[in-house]
Amino acid sequence: MNQLSVSECLCSHVSYVLEDDRPGSMDTHTLFAVFRETVDNGEFYGLATVRDIMLHPDWIFADLVEHRDLLAVDHDVDVYEALKRFDQQNVDALPVLADQRFIGVVTRQSILEKLLQQERFLLTKSRHLTEMLQAEREQMQFQTQRLSDLHDASRRLLSVLARTSVQNDLLHTGIEALAHLLEARYGAIGILDERGQLQNFVYTGISAQQAQAIGQLPEGKGLLGVVIQENVSLRLEDMSRDPRSIGFPPNHPSMKSLLAVPISHQDRIYGRIYLSDKVNAQPFTESDEELAMSFAHSLALVLENAKKIEEVQRAQQNLDHLAHFDSLTDLPNRTLLRDRMQQAITHAQRTGGSIGLLFLDLDNFKVINDTLGHSQGDMLLKSVARQISGSVRMSDTVARLGGDEFIVMLPDIFDPQDAANVAEKILSSLSGPLALDKQEIFVSSSIGISIYPSNSKNIEGLLANADNAMYHAKKQGKNNFQFFSPEMNNSAHAHMKLEKHLRRALEQGEFMLYYQPQVDITTGLIVGMEALIRWASPELGTVAPGDFIALAEEIGLIVPIGAWVLKTACNQAQLWQQNGIPTRVAVNLSSRQFLQSPKHIHSRHPLLETVLTALEDTGLPPELLELEITEGILMHRLDTTMDILNTLKSKGVRLSIDDFGTGYSSLSYLKRFPIHTLKIDKSFVNDISTDPSDKAIVAAITAMAQKLKLEVVAEGVETLAQLEFLRELGCSCVQGHYFSKPLPADESWLLLQKGIEFSDRAR
Repeated sequence: MNQLSVSECLCSHVSYVLEDDRPGSMDTHTLFAVFRETVDNGEFYGLATVRDIMLHPDWIFADLVEHRDLLAVDHDVDVYEALKRFDQQNVDALPVLADQRFIGVVTRQSILEKLLQQERFLLTKSRHLTEMLQAEREQMQFQTQRLSDLHDASRRLLSVLARTSVQNDLLHTGIEALAHLLEARYGAIGILDERGQLQNFVYTGISAQQAQAIGQLPEGKGLLGVVIQENVSLRLEDMSRDPRSIGFPPNHPSMKSLLAVPISHQDRIYGRIYLSDKVNAQPFTESDEELAMSFAHSLALVLENAKKIEEVQRAQQNLDHLAHFDSLTDLPNRTLLRDRMQQAITHAQRTGGSIGLLFLDLDNFKVINDTLGHSQGDMLLKSVARQISGSVRMSDTVARLGGDEFIVMLPDIFDPQDAANVAEKILSSLSGPLALDKQEIFVSSSIGISIYPSNSKNIEGLLANADNAMYHAKKQGKNNFQFFSPEMNNSAHAHMKLEKHLRRALEQGEFMLYYQPQVDITTGLIVGMEALIRWASPELGTVAPGDFIALAEEIGLIVPIGAWVLKTACNQAQLWQQNGIPTRVAVNLSSRQFLQSPKHIHSRHPLLETVLTALEDTGLPPELLELEITEGILMHRLDTTMDILNTLKSKGVRLSIDDFGTGYSSLSYLKRFPIHTLKIDKSFVNDISTDPSDKAIVAAITAMAQKLKLEVVAEGVETLAQLEFLRELGCSCVQGHYFSKPLPADESWLLLQKGIEFSDRAR
């Protein structure tokens, strides 16, 4: 038979992955072939094992293999040469290449299983040859060859098992080989655990359905129980009784002969092997028993060796854990932290990303430790570790440097504010009492923050800068965080301060509405008022909308604020109507209001509920309410948005597109959506008297709106020249400081009463 090459022994447990992938659920046999760009024709990067993943569960595959030399064999290398390379290179798996192209992986196990398969093929061929000889010579040669084959198969199986953990597929290979050599119809191997319970059960010669019906073999009674309990072998013939009467499980096939041997070593019984019914209907011989006992003894040695290997591996894992994790909190220690920081820096260098590093030190921990004792101090540190870990993402690393110092590493952040948000979350998590032995302990922390690559590009620099920032936080009164960079520090604290005041502004009545008139360009009469929110904070002073609207969007406050604006504006418009000057009020809507979800499947959309409730509560006729939306809102959740707008239009509410020309400006959407008005953004109006491009844009928008029978409102009108140009174009309405700046409600009422005076300016 031709020599085997590695290409004929490829392992089937290989998963193709990309270098940026992260391990998920996995089989313990699986090897991972890592590729760049694509697994179909991308560049082969390296081979990762389950052990690599267990050591570094948070790494991507690129990080798992990049530290290892790319060892490989050509597809035509002889298997024995490959086995030598395994020993020389101290590996259990090698990639196989053909013309520098990855074709698979070869392992010790796959080679030895292929050799065993080849050997079994040779045995079958040998048996057919011996049958052609004379009967006496055939029998002699057959028995001699069978003995040689069994010992050879045992040695090969031992070689496989000695290098791997004992798995069901390997035991199955063994029982199949033994049953084949001893010409038994049925056979099984049962392996026991430390408590004597059946742990592994493999079989041959019976169907899966029969095996399922048989279930576990009896351990405390019958013939097979005797084999285990008394550590003896049994060889019986002429068995005409029901198998159940001698201790076999129900539904076991009937049999005429039985051979059962214990798997034992030094009085330790690991299980048993049993075979029944020889193919030639002859009883099992003494030679058969010796062969089975030899195989069982070899298997017992393998199981003993596997047990010792498992104990050594468990001890190594414990040592590895102690070397990389803090013994008190079970958090990563300084060694593992530096390793993960280096990985994060390497990844950030490739992607151009940023890393946040938080240095935490508990405030007044020494006083707590000296007062309560070290035992209580240790409990406090463990509780703090849990609080910090619960405040970060799974991909972040929380480590303990020692004492009361902790580090939080935040890979892949987009903005320094992300680090500030985490620091604020940690401080908040530590603000409440911590329960220790039925007493409540209050603790706080000072946090310093450094950012890669802004503050430093190496581990030592990031740690040192975060440490310096932490001491600055101590000097600032403790229980706060500080950035190493003054600019980042000021920005983060300003953001936090603004958010804190914004969250309570609505309930404390700090918002008010101003109104800016929309004037008919022909008559000069006020036809509408746009409601514009203003914030007068007692502590921050007057805050411009541009400084807080985006923040309200970000943190979700725009929804309750928008509901307040809508109801307040409707109420004001109703007062104007009751006083004899019905005036349409325009209110801006946010995309977050459209993205809300109904509480129940049959409930109205929350935005619809808000609008219709405001109209009902205030009694304002729907035609006196105009809702302004941006082009961007129309592009998201098209079906839902269309349903909302159609419902509002059917109720009589007017709809306009605000800041038209600055977004998508899609004609198809203008045709599809129930829009009444286009508002030309003031950025185009500013220079229409001098800039030909802006003139052309405004003229085009106006002409298009007229064709679509839409009204046009031009924002930002400040000069007579702008007004004259817009009049020539046939613009419907104008809005801007030329007529009036936004005014409080009382001044707006006075303006409405004198609104007829605008007609002179409009002319």
